[in-house]
Amino acid sequence: MIIRLFTKWWVGQHGKHLSITTTVCFSSIIVMLLCLYQILTLQDHPDWGQHTGLAIVLGVLSFMFMIVSGPEMLVLRGHVNTLEEIKQIDSISELRRQKSDGNFSASVLGAGHDVAWGEFLQSKGLRR
Repeated sequence: MIIRLFTKWWVGQHGKHLSITTTVCFSSIIVMLLCLYQILTLQDHPDWGQHTGLAIVLGVLSFMFMIVSGPEMLVLRGHVNTLEEIKQIDSISELRRQKSDGNFSASVLGAGHDVAWGEFLQSKGLRR
């Protein structure tokens, strides 16, 4: 049930996937580093030692979030790089060959990338 609700929410966020996964991944890395600092240096501290259990739990949760969001962020970032590389091509015949890859990347990214890709194609005389 929870997975179904999350899936429905995730589909509704089309166009925001890159920013969401980037935020979750880097936030998880920061939390995990703070938890490691707590575990490695502050666990014997008289004031901070009581937070070691919380640091372990948060460290495990942040690691899980990083494992889930990291690969998705890298895939989406790869689509952005694909669009940027295609936009650097000057040859119209090469652009025609790469157009399907660009269409796919733009549709996966959605929102602003899709619009920018359409404008790029129109400026080069290739309609989407």
